[in-house]
Amino acid sequence: MGGLAVAGAGWAAWQLGPRVGIWVVPPSPARYGQDAVRQMDAGLYAHGEAWDAARRSALAELERVTSFAEADDVLRVAVAVAGGHHSTVLPPRDRDADASDELVPTVAVQGGVATAVVPEFTGGAEAGRRYAETLADGLAGSGACGVVVDVRGNGGGDMGPMLAGLAPLLPEGVLGSFVVGDVVTDLRLDDGRFTGGGTPTRADSGGTALGVPVAVLTDGGTGSSAEQVVLAFRGLEDARTFGEPTAGYASVNRSTTLFSGSTLVLTVGETRARTGELFGDAPIPPDEATPAGDAAAHAARWLAERGCEASA
Repeated sequence: MGGLAVAGAGWAAWQLGPRVGIWVVPPSPARYGQDAVRQMDAGLYAHGEAWDAARRSALAELERVTSFAEADDVLRVAVAVAGGHHSTVLPPRDRDADASDELVPTVAVQGGVATAVVPEFTGGAEAGRRYAETLADGLAGSGACGVVVDVRGNGGGDMGPMLAGLAPLLPEGVLGSFVVGDVVTDLRLDDGRFTGGGTPTRADSGGTALGVPVAVLTDGGTGSSAEQVVLAFRGLEDARTFGEPTAGYASVNRSTTLFSGSTLVLTVGETRARTGELFGDAPIPPDEATPAGDAAAHAARWLAERGCEASA
């Protein structure tokens, strides 16, 4: 009985372990790739004739690979079918890379208008807390009657620090939801703490509620987690977006570290805004379309119409 239980556990680890990064023995490049393809069956578009054909082709090509790098090349083609253009296989990360070049958010106040520049973020939890505090502190102490949130050129990263940092501008509770099949995960803001997507992050100043109009600036470089920032303001009565359509990466991804150290990034769902709209691989259009370079001027006029001017 005990022997059977051990054998059963070993079989489970052999079959299911790769899905959670556990390997009983090192895999061959072929099996490494085959297990990754099986994980792709959970992809948002992993159904129908296109995926069936891509899956067969990938499995056939993987029989001939001789290295993990060759397998990754095959997997990149397959995952683009299973998950769409937000899915990929990332090469192993250089853990010794210098992280000192992380972009830092800024809050500048001119008259009654505060402008929060929100750059992409890919750092660790402590750096994320500092990122969020920088934004939240700047906004909470701004005394602004209106705010411009600039996510132009923000390609994404970790959404947790971004939304925790913008907490003074957002209502508490559910900001939106991730929809993966029948599973719905709410993105929440509670007393300055953001949870539900990315790294759970809290900003001490996030509990401050400014209650002011917010203009959000977007362009074609606004992608992924930055699009989650855009959607967090969607449907709010006193928020409006200006600029160009976003990049179209608002879909929900699941990341798995493969045996080689590469990361399988697979799109498995969509984002549902508070308006009930679903967003995935299509760009998010602004409320007021304008060349990205003119977006700030249009936003300033809109804020002025609400009694808030930079020269005030």
